[in-house]
Amino acid sequence: AIRVISAAIAFVSQIILARLMGNFDYGVFVFVWVLAVILGNLSCLGFHTAVIRFLPQYRAGGLSADIHGLTWTARVFSMLSASIVGGIGIATIVMLGDKVQDYYVAPLIIGAFALPMIALGDVLDGTSRANNWPVLALSPTYLIRPTLILIFAALAALWFGGVDARLVLIGALVATYLTTIGQLVLVRRRLGRLFEQGKLKLHFGTWVVVALPIFLIEGFYFLLTNADVIVVGFYLPPERVAVYYAAAKIVALVHFVYFGVKAAAAPRFS
Repeated sequence: AIRVISAAIAFVSQIILARLMGNFDYGVFVFVWVLAVILGNLSCLGFHTAVIRFLPQYRAGGLSADIHGLTWTARVFSMLSASIVGGIGIATIVMLGDKVQDYYVAPLIIGAFALPMIALGDVLDGTSRANNWPVLALSPTYLIRPTLILIFAALAALWFGGVDARLVLIGALVATYLTTIGQLVLVRRRLGRLFEQGKLKLHFGTWVVVALPIFLIEGFYFLLTNADVIVVGFYLPPERVAVYYAAAKIVALVHFVYFGVKAAAAPRFS
């Protein structure tokens, strides 16, 4: 049900945002935001899915210290990795100078600051799914965040008399931080109720060995379903990117069936 509602929100939001910004700025926005989501997801290096693999096993064995170690490591590792990627991205934009179109410079830098929270959100998603908390897993990313982006964009349009890609990306940045921090508070509270607090037990080597193959498999699939917008953005102007994105995402609405089955089944297999 969450994915069905999410698909409806995605469909409506692209219409509203395109109307508010116009084709050009909407094309800039979707290029930067899709790139940020891709890099944020890949920055987890598979840990967001490795949590789903190990946490049910540790829960069945009553290994609270291992669970706290796993969830803490996944959160910290993903945020540090995403921060490094974001820093490298900003440095690259600065070094390239005039080779980057001026209308992409500020939006790309804004998008880079969202990477740590996007990565952390993916880890919290995996942690919630591993504990069979589907509403807490999916609602922040697929319902609350896109709704907040729409609300912030509409408020900015009313306040400033119009919006561009930079304003909407700032709203997306704020929405991402609010959503992820709220999800973090709720996940930590639930974990604290279920599992005893104590020392963290780390098996970093074991987790990495499992996470990296997952990263390669899921990373390639994620790129296959999202990188087309980035490729179009490299070769065509923002107006064309906006049109392509709208058409591609209408077709991609059927993905919610696959994602919904995967989200429900993966923790049970683990």
